[in-house]
Amino acid sequence: MPRALRYYIDNRPAHQLENDAWKHVARLQHWYNSEFIWSCDRIGLKRYILFPNYDRLPDMPYHTAKYHFRKRLLAKKIELQDEIGAVRAMEAEGLFTVRWGGVRDDSIASGITHVADNEFNAYLLCEFLLKCSVIVPDVAFVVEDEGGFVLPRRAAFRNGELLVRSRDLASEGEDIPLDIPQIFSVVNPSRYDDHPRFSQSVDDMDDMDEETIAASAHQFGALGFASNYETAWGDSEGLNLQQRVRKVLAVEEW
Repeated sequence: MPRALRYYIDNRPAHQLENDAWKHVARLQHWYNSEFIWSCDRIGLKRYILFPNYDRLPDMPYHTAKYHFRKRLLAKKIELQDEIGAVRAMEAEGLFTVRWGGVRDDSIASGITHVADNEFNAYLLCEFLLKCSVIVPDVAFVVEDEGGFVLPRRAAFRNGELLVRSRDLASEGEDIPLDIPQIFSVVNPSRYDDHPRFSQSVDDMDDMDEETIAASAHQFGALGFASNYETAWGDSEGLNLQQRVRKVLAVEEW
């Protein structure tokens, strides 16, 4: 699988995500997804995932049933003027099975975005989360990176501030540095103007010899995990997300 970034809001009493605030987050997410080109996945921060119970409509063709479920849910949202209330009502009726919190357990909202080796997509995702933290200032938006954009591999945004756990800053057996180091790699967006879209298919594979097939498999298996920077901490010039946060804090937990 290509390299991914995972992001979430922990389910805890201090974290509240009201419907009005979520509408602003959803609009911002839509803007990022439509304004920029994404090589693999778009941003997918979700409060829930719906699984229609098609066995409730056994005599209805799949495509018709799918339309029926969407129409029923939309009607319920209009009736209640409350998205979460509508989903809970449909869940109570047995029409949907709901995975609350999105893709991650014990979350209020979560998502996964595969970016492969497109570091500008990684930058955009984290910039989105930074802006979300200003919209909902009491909530920590955590991001985990399988690649090299988030240098300590894990960080969080809250009220425009960047939070990094102390144990993530220090290497094993070392003290925490007195000055907080660079947390994000610097990304030059011009390098990704013509970046190809990710594909897991290989053209003309039947005509390849074993050596070429092995080379292709290695290329796709490692996509996004190799070094893609001119320096150890990022591109020699470009966008530095760390300069956009209000403050960088080392914390024990967020």
